[in-house]
Amino acid sequence: MSSNNWFNGMWESRGWNKREIDYQWPSPSLPIINIRTGGVRKGRHRVAIGIIAVGDIAVGLVSVGAVSVGVFSIGAVAISWLASFGAVALASYIAGGAVAISGWLSVGAVAISELALGAVAIGRTALGAVGIGESAYGIVVIGQHGWGLVPITADFANWIKRIFRSS
Repeated sequence: MSSNNWFNGMWESRGWNKREIDYQWPSPSLPIINIRTGGVRKGRHRVAIGIIAVGDIAVGLVSVGAVSVGVFSIGAVAISWLASFGAVALASYIAGGAVAISGWLSVGAVAISELALGAVAIGRTALGAVGIGESAYGIVVIGQHGWGLVPITADFANWIKRIFRSS
């Protein structure tokens, strides 16, 4: 690697210095750690499968990749059972990312879950610029209960009715 072009060749889609990375430990037949990067090979994507999987497409207990599936996932599209973090994150319990969807806690620009925190938050309890849920808090809130600059809630509607109701 010459000093003139070490940076240009290092970050290309074919891996470090235009090489694919294919590493399995302790063995290729039973990988605990599996690292596979380098894009498409003969029309097929390379999939890293292992307890710890790193690659363009990663499947494992801990997975890191452009598309990652596992118990704990990090990637552009992260799908997991426990926690996922990425541009699009889907999880059963905790999700964080631009679009975060989970069953319990989501944090992101668009968050959908039981407890949602984000610019647009949708959930049973929602906290965000736009909060939509049973209990909503933020600038614009839509739901049964909540506080906001623009409250569109059942509590607010009932309060307005009580003001104009004759005694």
